[in-house]
Amino acid sequence: MRQLGRRAFFGVFVLENKIKNKSVYHWLIVAACSGLAMAAIGISINCAGIFFAAVSEELGVGRGDVSLTVTLTNVVTGLMGPLVASRLFGRVNIKILTGIGSVVTALCFAGMSAAKHIAVFYVLSTLMGIVITGYSNVAITYIIGNWFQEKNGFAMGITMSCSGLGGAIFNPVLSAAIEAFGWRAAYLTAAGFVLLLTLPGVLFVIRERPEDKGLLPYGAAESMPAAAGRQIQKGAIAFGSAAFLVTAVFSVLVYAVSGFNAHVSGFATSIGLAPAVGALMVSASMIGNVVFKLLIGVLSDAFGAPKACGVMMLLNIIGMTVFAFLPVGGDAVAMASAFFYGGIYAVSAVGIPLVVRYVYGPRLHSVAYSYISLFACISSSCTMAGFGYSYDLFGTYRVGVLASVAVALCVVVLIFFLKKIRTPEAAGR
Repeated sequence: MRQLGRRAFFGVFVLENKIKNKSVYHWLIVAACSGLAMAAIGISINCAGIFFAAVSEELGVGRGDVSLTVTLTNVVTGLMGPLVASRLFGRVNIKILTGIGSVVTALCFAGMSAAKHIAVFYVLSTLMGIVITGYSNVAITYIIGNWFQEKNGFAMGITMSCSGLGGAIFNPVLSAAIEAFGWRAAYLTAAGFVLLLTLPGVLFVIRERPEDKGLLPYGAAESMPAAAGRQIQKGAIAFGSAAFLVTAVFSVLVYAVSGFNAHVSGFATSIGLAPAVGALMVSASMIGNVVFKLLIGVLSDAFGAPKACGVMMLLNIIGMTVFAFLPVGGDAVAMASAFFYGGIYAVSAVGIPLVVRYVYGPRLHSVAYSYISLFACISSSCTMAGFGYSYDLFGTYRVGVLASVAVALCVVVLIFFLKKIRTPEAAGR
């Protein structure tokens, strides 16, 4: 039996694995979700800024106008989150949601490659925002939450670290494509990578719940009812409660700081660093993204989500503070500061879902996170465009950088209130 169990591959599991709560398939789910994160966030969001300068120059519009494309994507994604979580999860096959999302995203990139007016970008960015919800943060959090009762933080950390890994890999790749072939060819390249990263996992691996494969959530008791954890609670979130308000404000402020991510490359060139250095700074921040997402998952499982988020925010504050004084110290200091800036990605992509789970418990987690992520996405979108307009107005990004440091300090203060506002269910009362 043990020998047969070792031969299980991509869903072909024998009886030994069907009765277990810990199997290879749980980690195949993590791998498939990692591909979704790499495409939906790593390419579609984290690589968006690499196109701003080239598109702005050819179309004759400001960087703020171009950065509005990402604003639209994020806002629409946030608006769609509660609808998808409360109306579609559990009703529509998750394969359909993730598959449509990835294919339509690729088609949007293809459309952008042929666009000759900024209005076309706005339309396609809006459409992208609608479909990304089906395979990005809210969907990934839902799937991982279903499959992992134990090691939830670690699984989320691995999965969401791949969004940073995608940024680290594809920012220089797409930057090189822009330089060699132009931004239109680079958008087609991005479309191809989205399909390559998502479709294998969607077609052959992803299942909504472990029960669909005759398994239990990772670490769940073997006597756990098969239907446990399936139902998404509707109408159970008190929007005026301290739990919702504090977690929402916490998330809004975190995403406000993360809004600078699309401007790191532009910031580097604006202070006199070479374009290649700017691209490497983006890669350094994405490496930090990967490292700190893995670290925050481990810290959360060991010490709790609030403490893990606090450590990551302090690292981000160090990076942003050094940003304000660049280019003092040369390229090495610029790389180091960008790496520490990457701590914000860990909090926004992994820390916030874990904090919501910490405050609300697993039963209400999915719906609560969908509403909170709505406000968070709007925050990121507004500040992302705000950084662009701030540059257009002042001719520098330093004003926005200093404002981000102040906001990050406010996030650290809010962390101390998270334990006090936990729901009775989450706190075990």
